[in-house]
Amino acid sequence: MVARWYLAAFNAVSAVGWAYVLFLTASALLNESTYAYLPLRFPWSFMPTATNDLSRYLVSLIAPYVPPTHSASWSVLAPVQTLATLEVVHVLLGLVRSPLPTTVIQVSSRLILVWGIVARFPNTHINPFYTTMLLAWSLTEVIRAQVPFWLTWLRYTTFYFLYPLGAGSEALVALSTIPEWKNGRYANWSPEAWAKAAMVLIWIPGLCIMYSHMLQMRRKVLGRGKGQKLGGKPRDNRAKAE
Repeated sequence: MVARWYLAAFNAVSAVGWAYVLFLTASALLNESTYAYLPLRFPWSFMPTATNDLSRYLVSLIAPYVPPTHSASWSVLAPVQTLATLEVVHVLLGLVRSPLPTTVIQVSSRLILVWGIVARFPNTHINPFYTTMLLAWSLTEVIRAQVPFWLTWLRYTTFYFLYPLGAGSEALVALSTIPEWKNGRYANWSPEAWAKAAMVLIWIPGLCIMYSHMLQMRRKVLGRGKGQKLGGKPRDNRAKAE
């Protein structure tokens, strides 16, 4: 009984925290988006957003349309995402039935992004992929804290695009902090730069693992086969998935 009340309180705090992150991010976007169909700024006015040519090019494609949101969201994002460390503890203690590997992958990758990348590299603060990453994270977590059945359906459906958006943004934010590698300059990389490069490379298989897990959970929770319509009420005997 105590564990149940504790988990309910934890989920409520987490949901409120992520809803606030989403609110701050959306507010920053709306405040910046004065001209709905025009670029928010022009490429020649950008501050440095990356440390290599590829990242600078990718950033230039969307930066005119996606404003930075770090200053508006960081003070809330950092503690809210750090709180998620307890999700691994919950699995280890048997309080929830989530698979440990997928929980560790999701929590650790986000903590690396928050404290290992964003907190240490100021150029990520004006990176538009930070904004898209935050939108994917906060939307996923707000929907995850579901109660009505239609939110359960959203949770196990929106991951189709939120997971690639989030994981892709994470990888591109990390990529923007890796030094230039052209013309053999990778030979002068530090061990940290090599570690970040390896981390970016494993993002795709990591996404595949998480994607496969969510596909399995979608079939388990929403069911499939005759009588299970799109958006229909999930089965009563569903297991809680994290």
